[in-house]
Amino acid sequence: MPEVISSNELSAVEAAPSTPLITKAGGLGDTKEAIEKVRGSNENEEDSTFSSYQNNSLLATYVLDEKTKLNAAYNIMLQFEATEKPRRSAKEALDEASLVIPTDAVKVKEYAADENRDVVQYESKLIAERMKGFYEEDTDLGLEVPKPGTFIVILKHDDQGVFSVVIGIGDNP
Repeated sequence: MPEVISSNELSAVEAAPSTPLITKAGGLGDTKEAIEKVRGSNENEEDSTFSSYQNNSLLATYVLDEKTKLNAAYNIMLQFEATEKPRRSAKEALDEASLVIPTDAVKVKEYAADENRDVVQYESKLIAERMKGFYEEDTDLGLEVPKPGTFIVILKHDDQGVFSVVIGIGDNP
């Protein structure tokens, strides 16, 4: 797995100034620079391993992809509990998630990981290109990796509704 780098290290590495968003509103696979143009400045401590936006309602973890040389978000968390509406229906949660997943995402399958987590698996050519190094790294080590472009959306819920959505590269919830 690629090395997770802190916000300080991210600012020290230059991203391409014209790297376009691959999502509608800044999310999975987008660079820190591009996300901050849409979501505002990181509200978290600079030495943290994740960045926080919009009153902790969106968290992002970035990684420097060795192939593309971009600091791209490989994990996004939508925290509805940090908003005025702390619970959502599954449809509302997926609608919110659709804003932060690649625009070319195609649903592959859905399943329940356990009684409080539902998973939707997707594939995207845009994320496969943006995160080339992520998908190739473990094969270099002889480990099994998901098909390039594979990512999952995990709906975390209780009996009152969905309170969080985790979106990550790969296929392991």
